[in-house]
Amino acid sequence: MSHRDLFFHESILEMLATLSKVFREQKVDFFLIGAIARDIRLSASAEYKPRRMTKDVDIAIWVGSEHEFQRVKQALIETGDFTAHDKWAIRLFYKHAIDLDLLPFGGIEGADREVRIEKPQLFLIDMPGFAEVMPEAEVLKVGNTELRICSLEGLVLLKLFANANNSTRTKDITDIEDILQLYFDLETEKIFTVHPDVPDLYSTADPDYMALVSARITGRVMGNILKEAPDLQNRLLHILNSKTPNRYWPEIAAGLAEAASKGVAL
Repeated sequence: MSHRDLFFHESILEMLATLSKVFREQKVDFFLIGAIARDIRLSASAEYKPRRMTKDVDIAIWVGSEHEFQRVKQALIETGDFTAHDKWAIRLFYKHAIDLDLLPFGGIEGADREVRIEKPQLFLIDMPGFAEVMPEAEVLKVGNTELRICSLEGLVLLKLFANANNSTRTKDITDIEDILQLYFDLETEKIFTVHPDVPDLYSTADPDYMALVSARITGRVMGNILKEAPDLQNRLLHILNSKTPNRYWPEIAAGLAEAASKGVAL
């Protein structure tokens, strides 16, 4: 797949290059999520036109403790390009123009997947699925920088958890729908080589045929991503089954249940 990054402002590309350099120096693993990951992934389709310009950037970083998180944050501030939010521990500003959220996961997480940061003031954030999604992230070139980008299925998974945690985040649902609309075009080879049975489950006369196939396969892949975390599989199934019905949620749930019960291959 080729990826277009022409719609990214030059300052975002510069920021990503600086982040990558600092994270390498600090020996921190990271991957891009959120709107920028969505745009990078979907830009491989000529049909994709960003609904909104990316004004903020979300990056997930694997850290073992708050001490390590604060060390990485300080290293970014010492570049002179970043300033810290006075209250939100995860928020930085790049050249006072771009919002950057550093989302810590990994060893810093508690048993319930919650991250607790004490400075500059108490900040709590739920991080379900991040550790499981990271291995699926793929290295892609963005501008002149190689970065690990969350997979399409990983984005759907994280957005479902995020929306369940805050139902006012309606953009998560819009983003999921955008992904499902373009998934067939972007993952045609995977569909017909790894999941050849799924296209036959639906009528090609259905105007939503490609999106329904995409939803079922996305569910299967998410189930495999969470194969070592049955608690999160069950949590995700509950989220899908409790949503206001549409044509996609039942198909994602069916694919997730198939992967959980039968171990369907990726």
